[in-house]
Amino acid sequence: MIATVTGELDSRTASVRSGEQPIGNLVADAMRMATGADIGLTNAGAIRGNRIYPAGHRFSRRDALSELPFGNRTVVAKVSGADIRQALENGVSQVEQRAGRFPHVSNVTAEVDPKRPPGSRVVSIQIGGQPLDDDRVYTVATNDFMLRGGDGYTMLGLRAPDKDVQGKLVASDLMTHMRRLGTYAPRIEGRIILR
Repeated sequence: MIATVTGELDSRTASVRSGEQPIGNLVADAMRMATGADIGLTNAGAIRGNRIYPAGHRFSRRDALSELPFGNRTVVAKVSGADIRQALENGVSQVEQRAGRFPHVSNVTAEVDPKRPPGSRVVSIQIGGQPLDDDRVYTVATNDFMLRGGDGYTMLGLRAPDKDVQGKLVASDLMTHMRRLGTYAPRIEGRIILR
């Protein structure tokens, strides 16, 4: 056992690809905590458990590996605020289709209007409680699939050549983070707010 979840933890595909979910927050937090980056960013398509863990579930190594089965690694890139904005726009561009690119974030609050056309849906972004500065360079912890431009995240893929893509398994970072927590109370925190 790694940690106990004190409430229902939903990793169903339809849930993680259509809005903020605590399992996505956990993964993004784990990557950010492991690296000390300014923000954490993962794609919903990386989360594959497709189940609901009941309150009281003892989350295990097996659970972590079934949630994150691809062997993706945690990597850090230096990314401009403008590119972070583009990344989030990409992430919410296909929310109606429940695409795997839907973003789960750490240390980010984004307000999104899915009624707007793709490319102009992100209404506001805050990093650590401060408005995003398009000209500032931030450190972003993400997975190597996204850094290579997967799921349309080409704005991240421009930041580091493949030879720089190394790091621990995202699943290992998740296990370390959950072990530190000991217990986890899943809740929607308002990181990605869909109007």
